[in-house]
Amino acid sequence: MAVAVALFLLLTGAGVVLLWPSGDAHETPEDLRGLVGGSGQLVDATIERAGRGPCPDLAGTGAPQGTCDQIDVVLDDAPEAEARVHLDTLVDPTGPVLKAGDEVRLAATTNIAGQATYYVADFQRSAPIGWIAFLAAAVVVAVARWRGLAALAGLVLSYLVIVRFTLPSLLDGHPPVAVALTTGAALVIVLLYLAHGVSARTTAALLGTLASMALAGAFGALAIRFAHITGLGSDEDVMLKAFAGQLSLPGLVLASVIIGSLGLINDMTITQAAAVWEVSEAAPHASLRHLYRSGMRVGRDHIASSVYTLVLAYAGAALPTLLLFTLADRSSADLAGTDLVGAEIVRTAAGTVALVASVPLTTAIAALAASRRPLPPSPESPPPTDADTADPAGGGYLDADTQPLTRHR
Repeated sequence: MAVAVALFLLLTGAGVVLLWPSGDAHETPEDLRGLVGGSGQLVDATIERAGRGPCPDLAGTGAPQGTCDQIDVVLDDAPEAEARVHLDTLVDPTGPVLKAGDEVRLAATTNIAGQATYYVADFQRSAPIGWIAFLAAAVVVAVARWRGLAALAGLVLSYLVIVRFTLPSLLDGHPPVAVALTTGAALVIVLLYLAHGVSARTTAALLGTLASMALAGAFGALAIRFAHITGLGSDEDVMLKAFAGQLSLPGLVLASVIIGSLGLINDMTITQAAAVWEVSEAAPHASLRHLYRSGMRVGRDHIASSVYTLVLAYAGAALPTLLLFTLADRSSADLAGTDLVGAEIVRTAAGTVALVASVPLTTAIAALAASRRPLPPSPESPPPTDADTADPAGGGYLDADTQPLTRHR
């Protein structure tokens, strides 16, 4: 196992070196800046008064101009004499209802008379999101203690790797699958040992995770090619094609399969390795076959719950899109045949195959490692054999807490 981990470390290090972003600044099209949040610098402000009324006739036509949101805002960082600004904005039926006290972000624009003014681009969310993240972190640390703190450190590290390496490397035009595999391998190697410590049990989970991640990539590549997934199913995909033509969108779908399924696969492999180790601790002289079959009994229950967890996760992420298709009265078969939903089905299928395969892979590795641990023989009784641990009723091997196996602890 040490040799295998060393090999993966060498391959991952080579991938990081070869795929490291160039660091060149990417030119940001002004059209794209406007589409994703407004052009220019946003200004923080607080709404002092909000209401609705007729829009002012700035063009001097004398005709009705519709209904406007009429708000008075106070700019946070402006001089006192320029801090208060009155805004008249056409009511957007899809936008939020503004009220006094809301902290918002303003973007610069010009009205129909050519005068410089602002419009409300978004709410200020930094403080609320910061408090939410702090409370979630506090709960994790309070329950899991040092392990929870290590997991939070891993979460921060994951964010940094994706922001500093994965996304810039993809924008440089590097192959998405290679970037995703390098990202996944680097993360699991560091995060597993950081959160669970350096041990043979963690190494067994790591090897099972890496093998399952590679399987997810291989199955996903075949599924994308077989189903003719283009990666152009959503408006965001079309925008990426327009503004970053060097990206391979089918490859990007496959990269999302690899990274998206990694967390659940990691959870499965850690659980399987821990289950095998617990059985080995309870029955130090249990055979390799007994350890494997005991771990697989736990794994089958875990598979049953994790498969629909993966489906629900993808369905929840695509819920607004599914509602739109339902509103348009599209049939289920027709809906599944679209590129957008088809890509989600491919993601789910590839993740499910890798998830299911991770159970026997990790269980076999962990059982082999646990059965070869140098444990002294028990002085109370001879080591159990397969006949000792077999279920007399013919139902296979007994669990570690049953009576026949307890005699040999």
